[in-house]
Amino acid sequence: MYGERGRIGLITLASDTSVLPEYQRMMPDGVAVYPAPIVLPRGEVTPDALAEMLASDALERAAALLTWAEVGVILFACTSGSLVHGVGWDRQLIDRIEAAANLPAMTTTTAVLAALRAVGATSLAVATPYLDEVNEIERRFFAESGYRVAAIAGLQLATDREIGRLSPADAERLVATVDCPDADAIFVSCTNFHVVEAIATMEARHRKPIVTSNQAGAWAALRQIGIIDAIPGFGRLLSSASSTSPSTEKETIHV
Repeated sequence: MYGERGRIGLITLASDTSVLPEYQRMMPDGVAVYPAPIVLPRGEVTPDALAEMLASDALERAAALLTWAEVGVILFACTSGSLVHGVGWDRQLIDRIEAAANLPAMTTTTAVLAALRAVGATSLAVATPYLDEVNEIERRFFAESGYRVAAIAGLQLATDREIGRLSPADAERLVATVDCPDADAIFVSCTNFHVVEAIATMEARHRKPIVTSNQAGAWAALRQIGIIDAIPGFGRLLSSASSTSPSTEKETIHV
């Protein structure tokens, strides 16, 4: 049987070609990941398209489908989509998923905040593939969540297809440009940014924690279903066994 130790459900974007392969790479033996996609209108990673996607009942329909796979948690795997309306929006999405599926839920943004807290971050350098208008929403979100954003830079890509063509080498180059002495951690944003193989290398080079959207999501979802294995090769967040679990309080996580 697949997933004998646990099963994770992901609500993904149909245009996201990186999220499922990255999660699968990080899963320990006996844990399986099952996706249910929703459609990002026109494939555009813009505030309007993200808001349009989540104004429908597509999220609820995807959550209901995942119950057939008997998953233990459902994670909405989209960074920009789970913060597009600011602080508290992730909690609204969680409530919608839990109502539709009667299962514990989280979002990428919720997981990232918990992961940043776990690595002791207070000041961030943020690397994204996004347009400046999305970066400004993200910068404001982290600032209002209690972080200093020392630097943020994006690749100015407007579509999910463009983002999905990026490589770990692209991530390494972007991180090298955005890192700065005032940042004590680096966040690489976007579930469609292919980066997971480069996390350990970048941590060694920059000598500070690297948190990515999919790494944080995998870490949080695993702990939600009681899996605390050390998973080497994907940065310090996953490299040591820990019983630390993300917050399950009914409000947005703050640090």
